Amino acid sequence: MSTRNQDRTTTIMKLRLLFHEYYSNNPKSIDIPEKIHAREFAFQTWEHNWHCIERRSKDESGTEIRTGCGKSGKSFQPVKICPNCGSSEVRTTSWNRHIGYQSSDDLLKGLAASAPHSVYHSAAFYQVPIANYMHEKEWQGAELVFDIDADHLDLPCTNDHDAWRCDNKTCHYTGTGNPPEACPNCGQTSFSTRKWICEKCLTSARKYTEKLYDDFLLGDFGFDPDKIQLNYSGNRGYHVRVRDPQIYTLDSNARVEIVHYIMGLGFRSDKAIVTERGSTWMPTREFPGWAGKVADAMVEFIRNIDSYSGNEKWVGTLTDLKSEALEGLLRPRPVLSRKVKGVGVKTWQEIAEKAVESYGGEIDRPVTHDIHRVIRLIGSLNGKTGFEVSLLNREQLDLFSPFEDATVFKDGTLKVLFHKGPATPSFKIGGELYGPYSDESVELPMDAAVFVLAKGVASIE
Repeated sequence: MSTRNQDRTTTIMKLRLLFHEYYSNNPKSIDIPEKIHAREFAFQTWEHNWHCIERRSKDESGTEIRTGCGKSGKSFQPVKICPNCGSSEVRTTSWNRHIGYQSSDDLLKGLAASAPHSVYHSAAFYQVPIANYMHEKEWQGAELVFDIDADHLDLPCTNDHDAWRCDNKTCHYTGTGNPPEACPNCGQTSFSTRKWICEKCLTSARKYTEKLYDDFLLGDFGFDPDKIQLNYSGNRGYHVRVRDPQIYTLDSNARVEIVHYIMGLGFRSDKAIVTERGSTWMPTREFPGWAGKVADAMVEFIRNIDSYSGNEKWVGTLTDLKSEALEGLLRPRPVLSRKVKGVGVKTWQEIAEKAVESYGGEIDRPVTHDIHRVIRLIGSLNGKTGFEVSLLNREQLDLFSPFEDATVFKDGTLKVLFHKGPATPSFKIGGELYGPYSDESVELPMDAAVFVLAKGVASIE
């Protein structure tokens, strides 16, 4: 085993031990989902299970040709080549699904014993949750769940802290932000990526979560707040779960319609902003649905016009006359200010459409419409950060700081070695600023050390 692989194995074993201690010592932190006996559970494991596919065929002379050996095994490293026969036809997975528990005690014992990388449970209820095929599980309904993740918000801060590396072994060219379509150095199209999180990411995700909760789930759909559960995902975003039996039997199509409404898809600006008798008017905030939201959507969009990446002609006008535009839209009865010269009704309609698109945000659509989806267990640990998947109420959400409130490893320090390559961005844990680091040994408080080890940018020295 290479030194790098040995270091990674040691790191994984340390993380698994820490996770074991957490689950053993903090059973009350786990939020036991209702109807636990009807849920499918899934573990993402620290190990990779691999299987070499065996194939048999005959050539033109009738001689049997055999490829692959049919062997299976486990490895802490991803396996691309069979270690037994050298075949490249190897299937790997780090997932263990179709797990069932009859009680909270069974679940807590299972978590302490296996200490997995990440823990999930179905949003759905099943008659037979441990069946291997969906049609055998006998679906009985599902919670309505939403995933608001910074990955889907196309935030400019990703250009500062995300990174990529060309997978070509003779190249390994690196860059920041999202990877290009092809490596500018060698032309290869396969990349390894490093996803990071910062306070800007999490603040944006939190604001969209608040908007989803306040404006749509409570405001438009009228759900009982006692039947809505909020949590931090432990990494780049937040989850919202509607636990109202009235919606459990909604099919995928109905859930897609809910997502489309929240995202403002199909919004008709020519119906919301119209000209009558020589005057241009728009709905007041008392109008139901998107008509009543369009003014606030435009306010938010214009306030952030400096970060808008479009190049429409009206962008410069709104940038120069931002105060005038906002003054009209912020009135009790919003108006489109005539002081914003050169912007007519057609242009205001175009601005409104862009504003609604931005205001509705980007929900991870497959999470909501997939009636068989699994979602992280609240109170468990996220193996990508070591942070807790934290249960929140609406008041806590406003003040929640993941880099302080979701860390659980508070005792001791650990010496880690940061890998070569793009420097690890600066990060703040528990109010202390760390980094940037690259190819250096640093002793860190345990919560900061666990974070960089889980992120895969450092190993135990």
